[in-house]
Amino acid sequence: MSDVGRLSTRYPKARASVSKARKFVRLFADCIGADGVASDLALIVSELVTNSVLHGKTAPGRQVEVTLGHSAERIRVEVRDTGEGLPHKRPRVPLAVSGWGLEIVDALSETWGVTEQVVGKTVWAELAVKPSETAG
Repeated sequence: MSDVGRLSTRYPKARASVSKARKFVRLFADCIGADGVASDLALIVSELVTNSVLHGKTAPGRQVEVTLGHSAERIRVEVRDTGEGLPHKRPRVPLAVSGWGLEIVDALSETWGVTEQVVGKTVWAELAVKPSETAG
């Protein structure tokens, strides 16, 4: 993806960071005129940041980094942490109240994956840009 723009921010490894990340991606989608994917993007980042906070094994005091990039055709969200371990989809358990995060990411994104870093990993997802319904 050839980025037109990229924007990053960091959050503490805390549950409150999930809602802050959602607001960040909604504002980003609004700023680039991609309101059509704002809800999907917010849900994806919610799941990825939640996974990072709960399962990322990030050391205390470390942060979760959220990066958004876009081109004319795509929006990419990346969530990076310094923790060990790679995320994986769990077997489906129909009535389970947790464990659905990556299933949701898979359903809402066109593609997603994990990039291992020297320290930690980046989990990313890409969506096609859908212009705002109010755009002329």
